[in-house]
Amino acid sequence: MLDRTRQIDMFQRSPFCRGSLVLLLTLIGENAAGAGPCTPPQTLQTKLRANANVATYTELGTWFGDHKQFGCASEAYREALKLEPNSARLPYLLGLSLYSEGRLDEAVAALQQSIEIAPAKLKPHLILAAALERLERKTEAKEQWQAALKIDPQSSEALQGMANALADGGDFAGAIALLRSGPKVDDIAIALAQVYVRLKMQDQAAKTLGEALAKNPASLPLASTLISVYMKQLHNQAAEKLCENTLRHHPSDPELQRLYLQVLILTGNTAVARPLAEKLLAKTPRDFELLYMNGILEHDAGEQKAAREHLEQAVAANPQVGAAHFHLGIVLAQLNEPTKARKELERALELGVSEPEAHFELGKVLHTLGQNDDSAQQLKLYQLALQAKNNRSLAASKTAQADKALGSGDARQALSFYREALDATPDDALLNFKLAVALDAVGDIANELTALQKAVRMNPDLASAQNQLGFLASRSGDTAAAEKYFREAVRAAPAFGEAWVNLAATLGLESRFSEARKAVDSALQLDPQDPQALLLRDTLAKALAKQ
Repeated sequence: MLDRTRQIDMFQRSPFCRGSLVLLLTLIGENAAGAGPCTPPQTLQTKLRANANVATYTELGTWFGDHKQFGCASEAYREALKLEPNSARLPYLLGLSLYSEGRLDEAVAALQQSIEIAPAKLKPHLILAAALERLERKTEAKEQWQAALKIDPQSSEALQGMANALADGGDFAGAIALLRSGPKVDDIAIALAQVYVRLKMQDQAAKTLGEALAKNPASLPLASTLISVYMKQLHNQAAEKLCENTLRHHPSDPELQRLYLQVLILTGNTAVARPLAEKLLAKTPRDFELLYMNGILEHDAGEQKAAREHLEQAVAANPQVGAAHFHLGIVLAQLNEPTKARKELERALELGVSEPEAHFELGKVLHTLGQNDDSAQQLKLYQLALQAKNNRSLAASKTAQADKALGSGDARQALSFYREALDATPDDALLNFKLAVALDAVGDIANELTALQKAVRMNPDLASAQNQLGFLASRSGDTAAAEKYFREAVRAAPAFGEAWVNLAATLGLESRFSEARKAVDSALQLDPQDPQALLLRDTLAKALAKQ
């Protein structure tokens, strides 16, 4: 019999065992049961033992990847790559597995190897860009998105990645233009809407999603995204109706059911929310949001013991959510456990709960505990917070009346309402801007200018106010000031087409035609059919031709 050293030497030099020892002995194991974490079907084990070649290792890696065992897949692809080191596909598959496993630095190295061998392949660029994004290597990621778009200018993944990179860099106009140039598919519509949401252009986001959903009413991603936008707009009834319609197409989707539950709570439809909340919690009994929402619904129904149980579990699952501590504190107080209630309410305030009721409930608990001075302090804070909340409510009501009056052409009535709103909340930048709009409508330019200047002092990023200041400066002949204000407007809101047109016109008046052309091009990127931008582009083209 050969000695052990010679046996090992011959085994390692044989073609069958080149690189396969790790998998056979470590991944699969020598026992037939194959109970380890990397155990493929018996047929693949048999195939590997019979012929450990590139195809078998690749098949093994694919099986592990399909079953979300990415670490095992990575090892299989590594073994295949040892046998075929010049392959472009194998380092891509290895990089994809490493990326899926979260081993990003290793994934980058493997994907770069694949690209070096076959630079014209699209998928390695896409995964490499995504890995670099997650590693916060933004510049390198952007280069890979650009490379992917050169290979396939209509790639949905590349367009979305590049648009996100542009938006992250503040070039929202470029991101919007890029996505508008892409194919009319759901993913692109969602990405475009997300850019609008980042710009706080909720109406435009809803319009984009609504148009796409009209063409594909059964699309779950489109509907879910639009529901979320409706919730941001506080259009809760519209969100509930869309949820109901979408559930007809996707009655068993768990994320849609969870979203529907959130909407039902917002609309106060407890009759439907209660059974749905219980059903969803039964499926995932440790889920924080479902525990919290069940607790809220039980508290509202007067079922304090059940509410306490679920809210305590919610706090244990995620101790950093102030609202859960707040509601648990209220329930504990109602169950006559003031010491525990105090602890939860104080924790809620520490975590940033700003509702006046938090101070009121804590004040009551402190009074129960005989701590009257502390109780009085909390009640004082409650009164101050409540007054501020009431002022905001009054301002919102008067603003709505003013908006309606202005929309119907009664600018003087609107002025009266806006001034009442400002009496309640004088430091509201947007409200000062709205007052300026009404003042403009009645021709009071001096006070309009004062209101606009006050608005931008409070919030320099209020692009509409900056734009109107530019317009007033331009009308008075101060083109230098106008340019400054218009530049501030497009800085604050890069997707503000009107401000780009105004900036272009101002630069044209200063005979800075090349700069003006760039500004008007930015406006046309945002809306290729903008009539003012098109007219200005033609005018500038003629001016440039004369130079």
